[in-house]
Amino acid sequence: MEEINTYITDHYRDWLDHSEYHCSLAGMNGEAIDVLNEVLLSLLKKDESKLLKLLHAKSGKYTELDYFVLRMIKLNVYSLTSPYRSKYKAIPAADVDFSRLRIIDVNEDPKDKAAEILLKTQKVREIYDGLSLSPKAKKIFEHKFFHDLPFSKWKGKETLEELYRTYNSIIRMIQKKLRGESLF
Repeated sequence: MEEINTYITDHYRDWLDHSEYHCSLAGMNGEAIDVLNEVLLSLLKKDESKLLKLLHAKSGKYTELDYFVLRMIKLNVYSLTSPYRSKYKAIPAADVDFSRLRIIDVNEDPKDKAAEILLKTQKVREIYDGLSLSPKAKKIFEHKFFHDLPFSKWKGKETLEELYRTYNSIIRMIQKKLRGESLF
């Protein structure tokens, strides 16, 4: 059996390339290793004398064992009744109405995200209202932050540089207040 194991180890990469090629053609991306390992598992369950006979039977530069493994890979990839396909059959989900399922997302934070966003926006609004800003600066900030409009839709005479400079300075003031720092 040592001779067979050594041969498998030496040819595994080539067989894996063959498996990857056929799996990609069949739309089974990412399953090449599983297909090959399933083939090798069934191969190693066979009688050792038969495997040695296949190993020592040369056909060109390959052995009959190579051809056997390559045929088994193709069979497991393309045949719907193959051992691999039978064992790892995909569950058909085309007719499922997912909107009717009650799925619990274990990674989802149980907090109310909308309420959290509202509280943060209210906090920004509170700080913003307490700032001593010129009417023009207020309009610039409200345009971008509260109305979520791009500066390309700004109706004033100010340059983009002036708009961003004003907006970013107000953002920095609000951030300082949120951190409890003094503005001056």
